[in-house]
Amino acid sequence: MGYRTFAGIACLLVFVALRVDLGSAAGFHRDPHHPRPRAKAAAPVADEVPTVTPMEAAGYGVIQRVLGEEYTGKFQLCQITANAGENDTFELRQSPAGLIELCGTNGVALAKGLYWYLRTYCNATVTWGHHGTGDHLELPSPLPAVPKTVRVSSSVKWRYYMNVCTVSYSSAWWDWRRWEREIDWMALHGINLPLSFTGQEYVIAEYYKSLGMTEEELQAYFSGPAFLAWNRMGNIRGWAGPLTPDNRKAQFMLQLQSLERMRALGMTPVLSGFSGHVPAALERIVPGIELTESHAWGNFNDSYTKVRLLDPTDSHFLSLAKGYYLMQTELMGTDHVYNVDTFNEMNPSSSDPGYLANTSAAVFQGMRAADPDAIWLMQGWLFLSGFWNEKTVKPYLDAVPNSGMIILDLYTEAVPIWSRYESYYGKPFVWCMLHNFGGRRSLCGNLTRIATGPASDRVLAGSSMAGIGLTPEAIEQNPVVYEMMLETGWTTQPIDVPSWISDYVYDRYGNSAGNAKLQSAWALLRDSVYQYNFGQTYLGGLHRSPGIPSVTSTSGLGVYAEPSDPSTMWSAGQQQESTPLLGSGYDMAGVTAAWRLMTAGAQQVGLAAGQISGPLSYDLVDVGRQVLIGVHADLATLSSAAYVSWAKDKVNTTTQLDKLGTALLDLIYDLDQLLITDSNYLLGHWLDTAKDWATDDAERKQFEANARYQITLWGPSGQINDYAEKHWAGLVGTYYRGRWNLWVETLLTAVTTNTPVNTGQYGSALLAWEQAWCQANESYTSQPESSLVVTKSASLLAKWATAPSGAEYQVFKDTVVNGFDIHAGQALVSKDVEQLKMFCEMEPTCVGFISTGYLKTAIDQRSTLAGCDLYVKQK
Repeated sequence: MGYRTFAGIACLLVFVALRVDLGSAAGFHRDPHHPRPRAKAAAPVADEVPTVTPMEAAGYGVIQRVLGEEYTGKFQLCQITANAGENDTFELRQSPAGLIELCGTNGVALAKGLYWYLRTYCNATVTWGHHGTGDHLELPSPLPAVPKTVRVSSSVKWRYYMNVCTVSYSSAWWDWRRWEREIDWMALHGINLPLSFTGQEYVIAEYYKSLGMTEEELQAYFSGPAFLAWNRMGNIRGWAGPLTPDNRKAQFMLQLQSLERMRALGMTPVLSGFSGHVPAALERIVPGIELTESHAWGNFNDSYTKVRLLDPTDSHFLSLAKGYYLMQTELMGTDHVYNVDTFNEMNPSSSDPGYLANTSAAVFQGMRAADPDAIWLMQGWLFLSGFWNEKTVKPYLDAVPNSGMIILDLYTEAVPIWSRYESYYGKPFVWCMLHNFGGRRSLCGNLTRIATGPASDRVLAGSSMAGIGLTPEAIEQNPVVYEMMLETGWTTQPIDVPSWISDYVYDRYGNSAGNAKLQSAWALLRDSVYQYNFGQTYLGGLHRSPGIPSVTSTSGLGVYAEPSDPSTMWSAGQQQESTPLLGSGYDMAGVTAAWRLMTAGAQQVGLAAGQISGPLSYDLVDVGRQVLIGVHADLATLSSAAYVSWAKDKVNTTTQLDKLGTALLDLIYDLDQLLITDSNYLLGHWLDTAKDWATDDAERKQFEANARYQITLWGPSGQINDYAEKHWAGLVGTYYRGRWNLWVETLLTAVTTNTPVNTGQYGSALLAWEQAWCQANESYTSQPESSLVVTKSASLLAKWATAPSGAEYQVFKDTVVNGFDIHAGQALVSKDVEQLKMFCEMEPTCVGFISTGYLKTAIDQRSTLAGCDLYVKQK
C-alpha cells in the first residue's frame, strides 16, 4: 500500500442534509425529441447529520464546488463494490427519502455518476471556460427524479489525462483555484489517471542539493516556468530562467494540494520518473560518472541545449535513480505510477537490440529499487521516429514485464502505433487522442473516429488496450471533441454521432429560443470540420511571421518566405502546418454558414433571456474567429498576388495593394474586437496569471517575458517561432497586427517606389520588432466586453461575409474557366459565394469567379465541370 495520504491530512468535510425542495414533481423532459420519464418526488424528510466516509466526503465536495452548497443535501452518497470483471462503477436511484441516491466504487465513480445525472436528466454540462463560463448549470427545481436504478461501469481500467507539454502550454500559471476546478472537471468526466508534474523542480533541487550541488549549478540547468516541460524532457536547459527557490517551493506546495485532492477522489496521480537528463554539475559531484550531450534541439544554440545525459546502462544510473524516487516519495508520497520518456524526439545512440534492452531494463530497475510496486508509464511518441522498427521496439519493450508498464499510444486517433507492433507485444496501452499541438486554434476533430475507434479496437483479437486518454499539448479548445472522447471510457458501444451532437447542443445551451438554428449550425460543423483528421485542420496564416512573397513559387498560402529570410524559417513543429495551409478541402464555407445560423440563434436567445450563456458566447466567438482567419488568409493571398504581378510582370499594382492592405489590417482589428467580447480569448488573462506568481518586480518582468515568448517566438530569436500561437484579444491586435502592418508597408513601398524589397533588412526589422514586443510590459484587459458578443458577431458577418450592395452576378451552372487566375496556384479559403463576391469587388481586375475559389481576370475559356459554377460580374 502506497502513501496515498500524508500525515495530518484528514477529511474535514461534514455535510448537513438539507431539506428537499417542496412542491409537485411536474414532468421534466430532456428536450422535445428525447423525452425522459420522471418519477414523482418523495415527501421531504427531517434534517439529520449523516456520518460520511472520506470517499463520500470527497463526493459531497465536488457537488458543493460545482453546483453549490445548497445541493449537497439533495443527494445521498454511498459506496458500492464492483462486481467481478467490472471497473469503476456508479449507481443512481431515487431514495425512499426523495433524494438522488448516488453510489460509487470510489470518488471518481461518484463524480462521474453525478455528471451522468446532470447530462441525462438536467440538460447540463461542465466544460472548459474561465471561471465557469463553459458551464451550463441552470438546473430544474426540484431536481428530476431517477425513475429506475441505473448502474454503469467503465469499459476500461484507465482514463488518462494530460500531455507532458500541457503543463507548460496550458497550466504553467495555474493557482490552486484553477487546479481545484480542473480536478473537479477530471472527476466529473471519469478521469482516474492524471499526469501530475507540478512542483517536481523542488524535488530535483532538493535531491541534487543533498548530493552537494550548488544553487548556481541548478540555475544553469532549470529553464523558466513557461518552458519547464522541455527542460524535464531533456530538450533544453537554462532558457528563460532563473527558477528561484521561492518559486520552486510555491509550486511544490501547490502540488501537495493537488495530490491530496486527487487521492481523496480515488485518482492515481502519475509522478515524474528519473530518465537520465541531469545537470552538468553531476560530473563534479559523482567521480567517474560519464555524461554525454543530447543533440541540438529546436534550433537552439549550445548554451540552451546539449543537455547532459546519463546513459541508463551506466553503473551510476541505478543508485541515482533509486535516490531520486526515494526523495520524491518522501516529499510527495506515491501511487506507484511514474512517467519516464528516455528518448523524447531524440534517437538512442545505438540500435543494438542488447543495448536497447539494457536501457529500458535499467530505467525500470531504477524505479523498482525504490518502489517494488512501480509501474512505468511511457509515451509511445518516440516510436514515430524512423529509428524504431520491429528489431528495435521489441527488445526495448520486452525487457520490462507487461505488468510493470503502461504505454500511451499518444496519437491513436490519427496515427495509431499499437497496431504496428502487435499491441506493443502485450504491454497494456491507452488509446489516446492527441488532437492539439501547442494550443493552436482550429475548429477540428474526427468525431466519427473517436466515436467508433476505442470501442472497436478494445475488442480486437490480440488487443491489449487498457484505457482511453486525452493527450493534447494544450487544452481549453474544441470542448465538443473532448466531451465525446471521455464518454468512450464509459460505454462498450460505438457512439451515434448525430444523436450525441443533438443532445450536446441541448445540454450546452438549454432548450430555449433559437435552439433550432443552433442545432442546424452544429449539424454543419458536425458533418464538415468535425469529420477531419489533423491534416485537414486550418490554422490560417494570421499567426505566421509574414515573409516576402516569392516571384517563383506558385503554391502555398500566398505569403511566401524567401529561403534566405531567417525570421520566417519553419521549425519542425511548424512544418506540421504545411499540408493544411496548402489547402486540404477544409470546409470554410460550412463554417461561415454555421456562424450565420449560430448568430441568428444567439439573437433569438438574447431576445428571450436578455443575455446569452457562457458556452454560447464561447462558441459564437470561436466559430466567428475561424471564419475571419480564413478571410485574412485570402486577403494575404490577393495582396501577395498583387505584389508578384509587379515584381514579375512589372504591372503597377499600387491601387490593389493599398486597398487590400488596408482591408487586411482592418480585418485583424475586427477580429481582435470580436475576441475581446469573451473572457476565454484574452491575452490579459494569460499575462496577469503569469505575473501573479512573481514575488518582486524583477521576477514579474521575467515571468511576463516567459509568457510572451512562449506564445510567439518561443526561443530567444524565433526558435520554434509561432508554434504556440493563440487567437487572443491583445495578441491579435498588437503583435500579429504589428507584424502584418510592417509587411503591408514593405510591399506597398516596394511597388510605389519601384524598388525591390531587401529581404535581409526586412527579416532583421521584423525579428527586432518581435523581440521588442516580447520584452515589453504594457497591460491588456482581462475583462471581456461580454454584452457586445452577439451584436459584434452580427456586424462582422455583415462586413466580412456579405456581398457589397449592388454586386450583381450572372450564374453559369457546372461551368469552369481555365486559366486567367488572379492568384495562381492557391484557391481562396473562403468559398462562400457571398464572400467570393466581396473579394471580387475588392479586386479591380476581377471580372468573375468560379465557386471552387478562384477569381478571374477573363472568362473566355469556358468548359463544363460538374459542381463548379461560374459567376460573372454584371457591369
